[in-house]
Amino acid sequence: MDKIVEVQGVDISQEGQGIAKTQDGYTVFVPFLLPGEKGQVKIIKDEGSFGRGELLEWTDKTSDRVEPRCPVYHECGGCQLQHLSYEAQLNWKEKKVRDSLIRIGGLQNPKVKPIIGMEEPWYYRNRGQFAIGEQEGKLTWGFFAPRSHSVIAIDKCPIHHRYVNEAMQTLVTQLEGLHSYFEARGSLRHISMRCGINTEEVLATIVLSEPTNKKSKLNYQAVPRAVGIVENINKSRNSKILGEKERTICGQNYLEEKLLNLRFRISSQSFFQNNTLQTEKLYQKALEYAEPQGKKILDLYSGIGSITLAMATKAKEAVGVEIVKAAVKDAELNAKLNGLSNVRFYALDAANAFKQESTTPDVLVLDPPRKGVENRVLESILDLAPKTIVYVSCNPDTLARDIRILSSKYEFIEATPVDVFTQTTHVETVVLMSRVEK
Repeated sequence: MDKIVEVQGVDISQEGQGIAKTQDGYTVFVPFLLPGEKGQVKIIKDEGSFGRGELLEWTDKTSDRVEPRCPVYHECGGCQLQHLSYEAQLNWKEKKVRDSLIRIGGLQNPKVKPIIGMEEPWYYRNRGQFAIGEQEGKLTWGFFAPRSHSVIAIDKCPIHHRYVNEAMQTLVTQLEGLHSYFEARGSLRHISMRCGINTEEVLATIVLSEPTNKKSKLNYQAVPRAVGIVENINKSRNSKILGEKERTICGQNYLEEKLLNLRFRISSQSFFQNNTLQTEKLYQKALEYAEPQGKKILDLYSGIGSITLAMATKAKEAVGVEIVKAAVKDAELNAKLNGLSNVRFYALDAANAFKQESTTPDVLVLDPPRKGVENRVLESILDLAPKTIVYVSCNPDTLARDIRILSSKYEFIEATPVDVFTQTTHVETVVLMSRVEK
């Protein structure tokens, strides 16, 4: 017989599940349960120190609960927080940053400024990677259901920009005749759609398991705002969406976007923040903390150079370091596009960045992936000891871990969270640290 228990929600996990407690303190992960709510839960799996449960009924709901905007929200899994009011989302994210800084970072009463949210927290994503399914011989597009390759079909996504949605609606109709790789043993796997919100340009990438003659019939001019369509071949059986081999079917293989009055050329595989409006606010905060006027800036994990170039518009010189060679080429091109001559980029491992430069930077900018900064890079930073560190993070836990290590020579000044990934559990944070003078 299944065990049924009464629980109360206490928090939300990084995966978006409710974290609940029974009266005797047993932890249960319950989908869609919110902090402060009570309910009857069936334990479907006992993991020893915790369990996984299925909500049978609420006995008490929070006023923070709202009706999700997306009709397939509970099946899709692409978002985690649509059932939580936006104000409550922001409060939870701000608390998440503060709690990580205290619990993992070892800070006491850290200064965390109010989170920077969106005026309109919908239709913001400038990039969508959609799985292609098939129903009754017709192509569908959407996202995989959790832990499956079954495609949840949609006609639009409420967190993707309308340019992305409109382009997808048109392009899928042009691909009729092809079959889904996942549901009909065809060749069509994904469509990656990118848009420039400020330039109104769209770039489509069709991901196939093998080349097809269908490409010759595509017309990018029929796709709203499209500047080109790219064919990408991915023959692998893993979860990676894009393969290595691609070619332009029609139009061009890049789009342009404007950010902080800078132009950026973005290809199908270029990294670029998904929320243009909030990224501008994120970078403005990084500029405020760096105070780059007349200074030398070193930017580690620089990608296509977006932060480096923003710094270069005000700094004496700016140097970007990125291990991915293709990204460095994009960064150099973007520097030329913007007529910036006081900037350099190196294709190097971050740990070797300090060996390349003969002088210590005034400001070190860190913008690592979710795993944070490697220990050997942190050691190099502590040896070099630049005066100021501006840390841009997409993971509060690894941010706090790295701050704890850097605290041997640096003082934590303040943090500002920014809601870049609205309706999800992810949060960006900008931190200012200053070298302790002895």
